[in-house]
Amino acid sequence: MKITLERLRYKATFNKQGYEELPNGNVVNTNEKLFDFWYGYYKQSLSQSVSSNAFDFLKDKPTIIARHNDKFVEAMSDNSYTITLPSPNDKTYHVASINPDYEVVNGYDTIVLSATGTTTTTTTN
Repeated sequence: MKITLERLRYKATFNKQGYEELPNGNVVNTNEKLFDFWYGYYKQSLSQSVSSNAFDFLKDKPTIIARHNDKFVEAMSDNSYTITLPSPNDKTYHVASINPDYEVVNGYDTIVLSATGTTTTTTTN
């Protein structure tokens, strides 16, 4: 698959989950923004989906491509990291699986995301 920078048209946010205690004593989950990154959507052909029996697995799980970052690989085994996408998939996701590219400098990772519950996003400067 040939991937070029032109395919990375959308901006997402990589977050670390935390919590915030409200004045009334309730605790709500938050996402602390770590960094923004550019990504593009990755589409499988119908024959690839059928051959892998992936319809149920891939339902409501967007697959994206992004420049390689070791944090994406770390997020695969640490659910405290999340990714927030813009519309139309404006939800918060965990990394369900990843195919990292260690072969070349500035390689691209193929990342399958799995939706989480809704959380509040906070920014830290």
